[in-house]
Amino acid sequence: MAGGGLLDVGCGNSPYKGLLPNNIKYTGLDYNMAKENFDYIKPDDVILYDGKEFPFENNSFDFLYHTDVLEHIIDTNLFLKECNRVLKNNGSMFFSVPFQARYHYIPFDYYRYTPSGLKNILEKSGFSDIEIIERGSDITVAAYKIMAVFYRMLLDTGIKGLFNKILAIIFSPIFCISLLIAHISLILNIGSKDDCLGYSVTAKKGIKNE
Repeated sequence: MAGGGLLDVGCGNSPYKGLLPNNIKYTGLDYNMAKENFDYIKPDDVILYDGKEFPFENNSFDFLYHTDVLEHIIDTNLFLKECNRVLKNNGSMFFSVPFQARYHYIPFDYYRYTPSGLKNILEKSGFSDIEIIERGSDITVAAYKIMAVFYRMLLDTGIKGLFNKILAIIFSPIFCISLLIAHISLILNIGSKDDCLGYSVTAKKGIKNE
C-alpha cells in the first residue's frame, strides 16, 4: 500500500490499526452512540460523530475502509456519499459485509447485501472500478452454522445450559470436523459462491467533489 491518509469508519477499538504500514497516517471514526449501542469503549484517539456527515473536509483521505459496518447503517446512501466525499480523487475504499450471518448487535442490524445490490448502491454514491469478492462458499456456511450451534450450546446457562454443555462435549468431534471442513473449503476454494459467508469489496472514487 502506498503512503497516505486512511480513514477507518466505524472503527470500534481499532483492531486493524497495528497491521498498517508505517507510511500510512491512520484516523479512526465512530458513531457517538457506539458504547451504548455496540458495547465497547473507544480508544482515546478515535473521533466521534453523530452518524450523519463525517467531520472532515472534502478530499481528505487517500484510503477509506469499514469492516462489517454497512449492515448497521440505516441511511446507506448518505453514508456511502460521505465516504465518497472525504476521499481524494481516485482514492480507494475497501470494506466487508456479511451475507450468511446471525442477527447481531440487536436491534442495530438492518441489512444483508447481494453483489448486485452492492454494485447498485456504490454506483449511485459515486464509486467506480467496483470489485466484489465472495468469502467462502455454501460448504463454509454449512460448517459455520454447525459451529455456531456448538458455541451457543456452550454459552447457554441454567439447567438447560448444563444439558447443552454435556451434549456439546459429546458431539465435539463433529464440531471439530466441521471446523476442519470450513478451512479446507476456504483453502481449496470449493463449493458454490452464491451462498457465501460475506463479501469483500474494493471501489474507487468516481465523482469529483470540490
